[in-house]
Amino acid sequence: MNNPAHVAFIMDGNGRWAKRRGLARLHGHQRGLDVAEAIIDHSLAVGIKYVSLYVFSTENWKRPRFEVNNLFALADRYLSRFERFCKDKVRVVVSGERDGLPDNLVCKIDYIEQNTKNFDAICVNLCINYGGQREIVEAVKKLNRQGKEITVESIKANLYRQLPDPDLIVRTGGQKRLSNFLLFQSAYSELVFTDTLWPDFTNDEYDAILAEYRHRTRSFGGLNGSE
Repeated sequence: MNNPAHVAFIMDGNGRWAKRRGLARLHGHQRGLDVAEAIIDHSLAVGIKYVSLYVFSTENWKRPRFEVNNLFALADRYLSRFERFCKDKVRVVVSGERDGLPDNLVCKIDYIEQNTKNFDAICVNLCINYGGQREIVEAVKKLNRQGKEITVESIKANLYRQLPDPDLIVRTGGQKRLSNFLLFQSAYSELVFTDTLWPDFTNDEYDAILAEYRHRTRSFGGLNGSE
């Protein structure tokens, strides 16, 4: 088995990383963005074509307003790397609902999506104001409005993004759950859970996870050669 085409990350542990160091949670999120950028660069280097990052969930609105604003500011900071996206041919897309997002962030999302749409070195899918349950509900509502039959294929065609399903989902921070992330798309994803907090996640650990993935057998409900 080769490297996965699509790796998705639940980037958990920023707040705990900061707390253990006596720092404000914002410092953990800032360090987490640096790690995310490094992981994207490494994914590009090893030939992975799609990376999805769980940036802000629909449940994250329950956090204090100042923390929510800081998370949006960090998303804005990443989207400001337009020259780097052009240099490395990085396509950027955003999955999630736009309602509630700051106007300036929505404008930047629209600009980046439009101006990187033809890049094909890697696609970075930022899940912002994203919830897997809501994504499925919105797809079904859209099909109902169109009077179309509800099937697995029709739902998939009406999700936020028509990207390949993630081959591998990695969650840092020690929790072992998907937390409403890519629920429809993860039906046959390989899952890896690590106790490492996201700000401490390294390219070396990423490489070890990719090596583990290459040794797994994916039968998608069928039989493999050893059965």
